[in-house]
Amino acid sequence: MDSERAGMISKAAWLIKEGRVVKISDVMYYVKGRKNRHIVQVNGDALTCTCPGYKERGICSHVIAVSTVMKLEEGREVLDELLRARIEREFKAFVKRIEK
Repeated sequence: MDSERAGMISKAAWLIKEGRVVKISDVMYYVKGRKNRHIVQVNGDALTCTCPGYKERGICSHVIAVSTVMKLEEGREVLDELLRARIEREFKAFVKRIEK
């Protein structure tokens, strides 16, 4: 991995950790960088950013951060569903035990 890409990943991690990635809608995220604010748009599987770095390279820390947040949200939804199903199973088993 080149140092430029490593720097983008490091900055993306910082943006996420500091809570600087805000979901506006299913197709738009607001990202507050150290100095500037940018909009990342979601168009199917493609993400685009309003920052100059994205326009130059076609990738930026803002897009990496949003992509990561989207994956985390998907993972959380799966975990929430698994947890809900587990609680439902355990509750049904509990009710059966107390009805005996």
